[in-house]
Amino acid sequence: MTVLDDLDERLAGLSPAELDLLEQALAAKVREKRWGKWKPYPWQVPPDDIETLGWWLQLGGRGTGKTDGCARYMVAHVNGPPCDPRLRGGHRMAIIAPTQGDAVEACVNGPSGLKAHDPRVVLRTTAGGTFAKWPTGAEAKLFGAHTPDDVERLRAGGNRCLVWMEEVAAMRRLGAAITHSEMGLRIGPRPHYIGSTTPKPRTELIELTKRSDVVVTHGRTRDAHHLPEEQRRKLLQRHLGTRTEKQELDGELIKEIEGALWSAKLLDRTRVGAAPPLVRIVIAVDPAASDGEDSDEMGIIVAGISRAYIPDKNGFARRHGYILDDLSGRMSPTECMRKAAEAYHAWKASAVVAEVNNGGKWIRTTMHQVDPTVTFREVHASVNKQTRAEPVSAVFEQLAAHIVVSLPELENQLSTWVPGEDSPDRLDAMVWALTDLMLAPAGNFAAVA
Repeated sequence: MTVLDDLDERLAGLSPAELDLLEQALAAKVREKRWGKWKPYPWQVPPDDIETLGWWLQLGGRGTGKTDGCARYMVAHVNGPPCDPRLRGGHRMAIIAPTQGDAVEACVNGPSGLKAHDPRVVLRTTAGGTFAKWPTGAEAKLFGAHTPDDVERLRAGGNRCLVWMEEVAAMRRLGAAITHSEMGLRIGPRPHYIGSTTPKPRTELIELTKRSDVVVTHGRTRDAHHLPEEQRRKLLQRHLGTRTEKQELDGELIKEIEGALWSAKLLDRTRVGAAPPLVRIVIAVDPAASDGEDSDEMGIIVAGISRAYIPDKNGFARRHGYILDDLSGRMSPTECMRKAAEAYHAWKASAVVAEVNNGGKWIRTTMHQVDPTVTFREVHASVNKQTRAEPVSAVFEQLAAHIVVSLPELENQLSTWVPGEDSPDRLDAMVWALTDLMLAPAGNFAAVA
């Protein structure tokens, strides 16, 4: 009699309740073997049946170890049974992040990345792409999901047994990334996804969480006890009672905000895959009120207006506005103006339009220092932000303004901002851009040579 025969005989004598207890005990032992002495948060522990499902998706607030959980899982996957014994190392995987640089920095080299959990991992760039490689021959190819070229690389990304999608909600071309990576997920008996993200109200993410083959775990910053207590306290104190607390700290997927001027449904309805020929493009800048580590973002939005007159929702022929790119972020005044100048030339824009009321008087001087060839126009806020934003929102409602492809951070601000609150800089820059292109009376802006 073999060991397996003896095991079958013993199992046959157990009751259903005893079998359940044995299964739970074995699962705990497997987790202990896989994760070692490290004590994961509950939301970092993969579901026991993940390999029979399609996705394990971690939704979590800041500092909840989403990247850490995925990196540990991928290392354990590599060190587990081969998905295809014919392959050297048994595994061919993929890591997809908002950009390929994000995949390198966060998923491989970062303090929670693959190298932190398996020092044998090396990063290699070849003619075929950038890879995280193990001495066994197992590999994970790194992809971005930001540009059309990124999507094309995913089309030819090869077959994989495991795909890790990092910061799902921040991917500019999330839908295409899922579509094309699914096509190649076909190595081994149970190919599957793992994913991690701070949630944002994106249609693709909302639909993903509704799928029957997706298991979602949730983590909250307040429960992330590996974080320094003082840092957790400051974050919670600063954002207590706000939507930022719910979304960015509690990891809640907020679908619609009552009172917001834009909704995710409206943005999806007006979304286009490409802009038509444009007659004019502007780069709009909304500066941060202060400089330094805790400053707001510099809003930099690229927008254009169509050459052709196109019917709107009411059948009225008009030129439509298109939001082409979002270059916003935390940066120095000089870097902001340099980025705006680069966009001005790259898009062949007619002007850089910048708001100068709120601490922005440095803009004119800095722009002239960075690039005196840029045509620069100042705009002055003579009315409050709600009054400026409502006409632009109405243009979207009339189906005459469109976001091209996807701009996740801007869309998050649009769909969560309620008049009366401080408006974020990406939103403000977009309002200035479309006001300049579509709503401003002639001669309303002062040009600076």
